[in-house]
Amino acid sequence: MKLKGKIFALSLVPVLVLGITMFLVAADRIANGIYDEAYIGMQATTLAVRDIFEEGNSGAYRMDENGMLWKGDTLNISQAVNIVDHIKQNTGIDVTIFWGDTRILTSIVNERGDRQINTRASTDVIERVLKNGETYQDRNIEILGQKYIVSYTPIYQEGSKEVVGMIFLGTPQQTVSVIINKIRIQFLLIILCMLLLVTVIAYFLVNHIISALKKNMELLDNISNGILQIEVHPNLLKRKDEIGDLAKNIVNLTDALRTIVLNIRAKSEALGMETNQIEHISDNVYQVMREVNNAAQEMGVSCTTQTEDANQANSNVTAMGEMIIDNTTQITELHKLSGTMKTDAIGALEQVAQLNDVMSSVKESISFLSQQTSLTNESVAKIGSTTELITAIASQTNLLSLNASIEAARAGEHGRGFSVVASEIQQLSEQSNHAAGEIQKMITNLNTNSTHSLDRVKEVQIIIEKQEQNIQKASEIFRSVCNHIDQSASGMDNIMENSKKLEDIRFETVTVVQDSASHSEENSASIEEMMASIENIYQELGDISEKTKFLNSLSKDMIASVDVFQTS
Repeated sequence: MKLKGKIFALSLVPVLVLGITMFLVAADRIANGIYDEAYIGMQATTLAVRDIFEEGNSGAYRMDENGMLWKGDTLNISQAVNIVDHIKQNTGIDVTIFWGDTRILTSIVNERGDRQINTRASTDVIERVLKNGETYQDRNIEILGQKYIVSYTPIYQEGSKEVVGMIFLGTPQQTVSVIINKIRIQFLLIILCMLLLVTVIAYFLVNHIISALKKNMELLDNISNGILQIEVHPNLLKRKDEIGDLAKNIVNLTDALRTIVLNIRAKSEALGMETNQIEHISDNVYQVMREVNNAAQEMGVSCTTQTEDANQANSNVTAMGEMIIDNTTQITELHKLSGTMKTDAIGALEQVAQLNDVMSSVKESISFLSQQTSLTNESVAKIGSTTELITAIASQTNLLSLNASIEAARAGEHGRGFSVVASEIQQLSEQSNHAAGEIQKMITNLNTNSTHSLDRVKEVQIIIEKQEQNIQKASEIFRSVCNHIDQSASGMDNIMENSKKLEDIRFETVTVVQDSASHSEENSASIEEMMASIENIYQELGDISEKTKFLNSLSKDMIASVDVFQTS
């Protein structure tokens, strides 16, 4: 069933139900009212009959020896046929007079014209009227095969409350039914006319409503087809009912959809521009990370070289220690063999000269180690700057992904996939930021270790300079021994003391060189970890680039989707 039929049915069914209900209720009330009026009429007729018997006829009711009922001595009720017939002729109501429970006078006759007298009343009537003195009424009493509406009223003996008889009044039920049915038919015709009138009015109203609804449906159909430039008939907007509200809401919906579509198109275009910019930034970051990787590789080679130099310095310092031990032994023998002191002193001078050459080599190695450590610090500074650039780019990417998530939420269902991509970009930016933080920590540790190495190298340089001074002093002492053999004993004591100092210095130098080698190895390991982190960043940047391209594709798809709507 179409909407028109449904509305028409909804408007007529209540009216029809109301009309049927009114007819049924009114028919019952009319019937009850007519029956009540009939009873009232019978009651009035009863009073009139009793007044006829009693007015001008004083005396008690009595039955004579001939079976005649008298009122006093003047009125023979049994012979007052003309009274009951006159009442029936004028009112249509049958009248019967009872003496006790027996009919004495009646206007009711059978088919042969015989009056129905000397018959007894029913038990219920006797009980209620004769014994209880009540009025008895009934709508469904059968008399001579015909239904009657009857009323029994007690007759009291004059001057007392003794019930001596009854007055019966009855009218055929068919007579009352004819009146009731006639009124019912009239009422039914009125209801049918009203129903017909309501039907006609409802038909025109429904047509008017359906016509307005069809106009609104056409507007909604245009909106569903993407046509947002619609014109609403002024009569629809002037309506004060729900249809007018619907037309106004359609206008508001069209304006809202037009605004949303324009915003989505503008945001999608802006998003496309932003994704292009992100893609360009990702390419730049990729190039920067390639340079960082090259710098890290160079730093790794530098640290490897630094480790090798430190190991060489360790070997040289060890050799220097062995020489110092030999020198000490020779000085001890010289002290014991003063006779050959001069010859041994000349050999010692030669050994001191060799030691001086070795210390020069050590000094050059330590200087080279200092330069390499400085280069390492410069490389670490470059990596730190690059890491700060990566952190800034990751923060910018995170901000762009947050803006993309906001725009996706505004887009609703169309931006669900866009929201997923924005979330992935945000996670990648957070991972990039985390990796940059890890690189920054490694750089800080490497910078700290390089600084410590540089400090140790400076200490070694100071020690070597002191050692050179000591060697020069030893040479002067040996020359003094050669020139002043007599003072050899005291000179050898000084040499013994200086040899012990040289041993202590040698031990410290070995420790410093070993620490430098250990730090170089640690730097090399850190650089390897950093290169692994850079490799991860390479991969993440590749993922960001792919996601950015996919995001750009989504923005183009969104623009194509909103282009379905005709906003101008």
